[in-house]
Amino acid sequence: MMLRTVRLHDFGLYAGENVIDLTPRRADGQGAPIVLIGGCNGAGKTTFLEAVRLALYGRRALGTRVSQSDYEEYLAGRIHRGHGATSARVEIEFDYAEAGVVHRYHVGRGWVVRGRSLTEHLQIEKDGGPVSSVPREEWHQFLQELVPPGVSQLFFFDGEKIQEIAEADDYDDGQLAEAVRGLLGIELVGRLREDLGLLVARHGRTGASDAISRLQTCDREIAEVGAKASVLAEEVAELTTARDSQGRAAERIRIRFVSEGGDEAARRAQIESQRDEARRQVADCEHRLKAMANGLLPFAMAPRLVDAFARALADAGSGTDRGPAARALATALATWREAEAPERGAKWGAGHWTDLDAFLAAWAGGDGGDAAAAFKEVGDGRAALDRLKEVDALARPRACALAGEMEAASERLADAERALARADNAAAGLLLEELGLAEQKVGATEAQLRTRRSELDLARGRLASLARERKGILDADMEGGKAADRAELAARTAKALAVYEERLLQQKLARLEREFTGCFNRLARKKSLVAAVRINPATFAATLVDATGLQIPKSQLSAGEKQIYAIAMLWALARTSGRPLPMIVDTPLGRLDSEHRRNLVRHYFPEASHQVVLLSTDTEVDGKLARELSGSVSHTYTLEYDEGRTRAVPGFFGHDSDAGGDRALQQA
Repeated sequence: MMLRTVRLHDFGLYAGENVIDLTPRRADGQGAPIVLIGGCNGAGKTTFLEAVRLALYGRRALGTRVSQSDYEEYLAGRIHRGHGATSARVEIEFDYAEAGVVHRYHVGRGWVVRGRSLTEHLQIEKDGGPVSSVPREEWHQFLQELVPPGVSQLFFFDGEKIQEIAEADDYDDGQLAEAVRGLLGIELVGRLREDLGLLVARHGRTGASDAISRLQTCDREIAEVGAKASVLAEEVAELTTARDSQGRAAERIRIRFVSEGGDEAARRAQIESQRDEARRQVADCEHRLKAMANGLLPFAMAPRLVDAFARALADAGSGTDRGPAARALATALATWREAEAPERGAKWGAGHWTDLDAFLAAWAGGDGGDAAAAFKEVGDGRAALDRLKEVDALARPRACALAGEMEAASERLADAERALARADNAAAGLLLEELGLAEQKVGATEAQLRTRRSELDLARGRLASLARERKGILDADMEGGKAADRAELAARTAKALAVYEERLLQQKLARLEREFTGCFNRLARKKSLVAAVRINPATFAATLVDATGLQIPKSQLSAGEKQIYAIAMLWALARTSGRPLPMIVDTPLGRLDSEHRRNLVRHYFPEASHQVVLLSTDTEVDGKLARELSGSVSHTYTLEYDEGRTRAVPGFFGHDSDAGGDRALQQA
């Protein structure tokens, strides 16, 4: 299959007529399978993927249990309202090979709203004319047989599908089993085997009437429990949506509650305690600073004056320092006086010696002159100098620390007082009541949701038990059903189909295991993380195994590795199916790191299919990745949203205007 064009007319964000050419072209003489479509969030990438699904499957594109009224409401909501349109249409054109011959199909699905009624019309053309081999009322079924919805999920998917597989613990048990059986046709074999078993039960030996009765009873109960499970599943989905909506509403109220000071009101006692503590700290700092003001702190305010005083004090000396010098000088003078050597030239009388002794005595005692008289009150000069040194060593740093501590405490005090002022806001009290009601509503919905989930689990468990019981009835009756030739032949055929189904399943699962291991290791950053995968043929649960043979729990994978696990599983299933379908991938790189993104660009997108339509934002496939991908890109578009509408223009976020490899992105 090869998608050629997608045409959107007043669909969603796409106003008017929008035609997007998806036919891959050749780049530099080589095949270029990728059509790269860029768009910011909300520009219409997911709408494009919805249009392809809607054109092919109609109501089935929304799910298997969507009512007609919900479907019509969805269609009405997808009409572009920008210029008052009352109708919309999606069209796709594709080539499809049948029996070795390629045919061109054109599928158009449109709808018109008139008042409260909505009319939908479907048109299918084959090779330029209407499809005449299939009645019009069976066209929906024809399209689903052409491209089965279950199979298309592996080829047309978005980032949410990847995230669902990456995070869901029960994906292996349910959706993987359905995908594998749908891809490989195994469900047809199982259905045929069960039908043959029913034939044996109805047309076998006379004693089979009891088995028929039990089988009919089992089928009735399966239908009843299945219907109940469907209703419960819908209720669970509705309750989940309601709970999420109520949770978002409660969160909005909580944000308003906090902005109005509600958080402070709820913590009023704590904030008052913080305010009182800040006041106590400010008062304590003031007390200690006042105590320092009675000591050396004033000297720290006049550093130059204190420095000059210290120098003068050191130069003046003290009595303690002059005593030894005065005594030594007096001894020398006494020796000189008695020995008269060297001889004195002047005539000194007794009065001279008396005056000299008096001067030395006065000088040694601190009364030696006017220069020392100003420092008599200081006392011991050395002790004064030591005290002055404490100004820089202790007083000033301690005062600075106390000032900083006092400033921080003052800021805390101001913050607490502002918070208390906000806590007095009257609106916060009303919001608190509103928040309580909203949270109470969320809790009630959550409790109801838990109850419905429990009931759904019980119903599903009962269905599984009934299915085993039915299989046991068929198997037991099949073993003993040899009364008629037709029943005997049917029994042998059913057994042969059981063996065939088992061997076919083993063969396909073995290939799927090989494909997954190869795909995962090509995409993962840790190349030796997974050595093999084991898929249980009964439950289809996948188990990862490392090189030592030990099991790797999925919970131990990082978020990026879980994403790679999901992409590798989808890729392996597509490769195992052998179906040549195009691949449409919407925003697959949102939660991956740079190395995982690079591996996808190098190994996955160029090899995923013969045609890959890649929908990306500019932050996923950025300029660097775009250049690396350019060799496999046929042509590009950018979905530009402006004034309420989206249009597709050639080029990928303007990279086509750059030099070098970026120009290769624009071939149209």
